[in-house]
Amino acid sequence: MYMFVSMMFTIVMMIFVIAISVAVIVTRSKYKNKSNAGAFFFENNCMVLNTGIPYAIPYDEIDRVELHYSAWELKYKLSYDLIVKVKKKSGKTKITFYKGFRTAKLATPFDMEAALKEKGICCVMMEK
Repeated sequence: MYMFVSMMFTIVMMIFVIAISVAVIVTRSKYKNKSNAGAFFFENNCMVLNTGIPYAIPYDEIDRVELHYSAWELKYKLSYDLIVKVKKKSGKTKITFYKGFRTAKLATPFDMEAALKEKGICCVMMEK
C-alpha cells in the first residue's frame, strides 16, 4: 500500500511539473522580442517584464518605472543586479529582479531609461 501511495504521489508531482513547464513554454512563445531583451521589452503597446513567465503591463496603466541599480557594479563588474519596480496608476506595484549583462539589447539602466522615455513612460533612476 505504501509503495502505491508513494508511486501515485510521484506521478502527480511529475504531472504538475510538466504542466507548469508547458505553461511557461506556451506563455513565452507568445512574445517575439523576448530573446536577449534584458529586464523588459516592448510589444503590443505593453511593457513586458522578461521574467520566467512574461508579465505584460499596458502603457496607459503605468504611472512610473523605478530602476534600482548599483553604480559601482556598473563600473567595475561585467554583470550587475537590477530591481525594476513598475508603479501602476491603480497603486499596485510589480517588482522584478534582473541580473544584467552588457550583451542585452537594453544593456544598462541608462539604455532602459532612454527606451522608457522614448515610449513616454516616466522613469526614475535610483542608485542603491
